[in-house]
Amino acid sequence: MVQRKQTLFLALAALVAGLANLFPFATYTVADLQVLFRSTGLFMGDGTPVEEASPKVPFAAVLGLLALLPLVTIAFYKDRARQLRFVRFIHLFALGTLAFAIITDRSIQVYLGGRGVVHVTYGAAFAAPLLVLLLAFLAERGIRKDEALIRSMDRLR
Repeated sequence: MVQRKQTLFLALAALVAGLANLFPFATYTVADLQVLFRSTGLFMGDGTPVEEASPKVPFAAVLGLLALLPLVTIAFYKDRARQLRFVRFIHLFALGTLAFAIITDRSIQVYLGGRGVVHVTYGAAFAAPLLVLLLAFLAERGIRKDEALIRSMDRLR
């Protein structure tokens, strides 16, 4: 059934991952230099890209895929077992995205650390994989409850 709460959780997860492309992951301040880490790369405060320290992971594509996976999972509403497998894959993919974001953040801090003390302000995009993970967990709970309800109805027949 499409009108279930897990559909709402998966749609919210897709929306969060899609909107994460609009916000920076982090803003770094070193002395009078400001650097933004966005999903499309590393940029100076005035918007010019930093070519020598671009992230190795294409976060715009990763966040796009992270937004697409919950929408695909919604389409499998008739096959709950497949839907559960896709939700588990979303868990792993969100954790991988978060791990790559943390690794990239640390390498940017090390790169900028040669110029002085680095002050970091984390943006909304940094929390997006965690929020997607939470929403996917809530969707999994809803799918499991539906499966339990169907099994209990089959026992009554």
